[in-house]
Amino acid sequence: MTLRKLILKGGLKLGANQGVAQACSFLKNVILARLISPEDFGIAATLAITFSLFEMVSNLASEILLVQAKDGDEPRLQRTAHLLRAGRGLLNAALIFLLAGPIAGLFGAPETAWAFRCLAVVPLLKGFMHLDMHRVQRAMNFGPMVAVNIASNVLVLLAAWPLADYFRDYQAMLWLLVLQTALATLGSHVVAERPYGWSWDAAYARRIAAFGWPLLVNGILMFIIFDGDRFVIGSAQKLFPASSFTLADLGVYSVAFSLTMAPTMVVANIMSNLFLPVLSQAQTAREEFHRRYELCTQAITMAGLATAVGFIIAGGALVTLIFGEKYAAASAFIGILGAMWGLRTLRIAPTLAAMALGDTKNAMASNIARSVALPAMLFSVGAGLGLPSIAVCGLVGELLAMLVCVARLKARHGVSSLIAWRGCGIYVGGTAIAGMIVWGGLASLNWMVATFEAVLVITLLMGVALTYFSALRAALWRSFSPAVALRTNIENSPPAP
Repeated sequence: MTLRKLILKGGLKLGANQGVAQACSFLKNVILARLISPEDFGIAATLAITFSLFEMVSNLASEILLVQAKDGDEPRLQRTAHLLRAGRGLLNAALIFLLAGPIAGLFGAPETAWAFRCLAVVPLLKGFMHLDMHRVQRAMNFGPMVAVNIASNVLVLLAAWPLADYFRDYQAMLWLLVLQTALATLGSHVVAERPYGWSWDAAYARRIAAFGWPLLVNGILMFIIFDGDRFVIGSAQKLFPASSFTLADLGVYSVAFSLTMAPTMVVANIMSNLFLPVLSQAQTAREEFHRRYELCTQAITMAGLATAVGFIIAGGALVTLIFGEKYAAASAFIGILGAMWGLRTLRIAPTLAAMALGDTKNAMASNIARSVALPAMLFSVGAGLGLPSIAVCGLVGELLAMLVCVARLKARHGVSSLIAWRGCGIYVGGTAIAGMIVWGGLASLNWMVATFEAVLVITLLMGVALTYFSALRAALWRSFSPAVALRTNIENSPPAP
């Protein structure tokens, strides 16, 4: 099989994996939100945030080293990675168990300390995961990982309703986290080609640490980006006793956050798998690289604009439809979150361009800029501002991250900033129009009418954008025009003998 076919096949598998995972996660959250109160959903969110924090601040990404390193197939390296991973799991489990009381107190729910102690089972189970399903990706074999991820997500989704209906509180999320981790760990051993084992090799351990520490730093930044705002909301009363934020507010914010994040994650996964090889192939031919980067930017801008405009116009009506009237307060800021995630979608293009040119520090630099939003959020809470102010801080943080990402790409690699800023101009114009529709009172509260309005505005904006995006328009014309496709095939066909 050719490299192009391997990339396409792998990209399709990874895209399907991401789509199923996001759909299952979204539906699981819908089930939980429907059957438990916003306050209990907020407590459930604190459990997920706590696990995420300990995972990200200790992740050396040894599974990535097994794929990247020339000797990644070496059994002793894999066994050393297994030992370090098990040690990390034991350490995280011990810390969560010992700190359960203070963590529960920080989130204003000291009575839930027992749940945080039970949460310690999750990193313990994850520490014994078999890394073979990652190692085989060296040969573009994504099947084992995809099978494990899809199976565990689907089974957890099937268990969500019975557990939520039985407990009717945050305990459902706790046991779903335990179940998903147990299934994923078990699945990793089922699909493994090699027997599971431990070894200690000091040289390999040092290599894993040296490889993983920059990714560990980036993981901390990613925690701030993905969970920092919810952490601030959940701990607001402890950090600022005069704050009016409650765990119910965290529950409301969490459902809006998860709803707006889901399409961004799907787009990011698909676009990364599609465009990273395309850009990498042209890294030594700058004119062709710029042409492909322009096409990548325009395609991603269209995706980001569509999702942002949809949430700005119809997000309030949809969040009530999907999660219920008890989460209606999310309509006050879901449009801002939609604009924030849309802007993050735009950042995918310059980030991929930097990665294609061998610059893996661009993402870390832009995420450092994005983390500036955290102290701004703390200030907003201390000043007594509401949930919309938290979303605005996130939006401003994404704008700063975009500025750093594009500026660094220009400074380090000479890639024109105008390519990205043209896309941003279209994005800002489109989201501003959507915002004026909402602020002008033209957006309907009825979900059917609001959805129709959103689709209509998105269609009009896509048409306007295509008249401006010449590279994307030409690519679409070549793809869908039979005459052009036929002429291209004739021109590319070998001469007759």
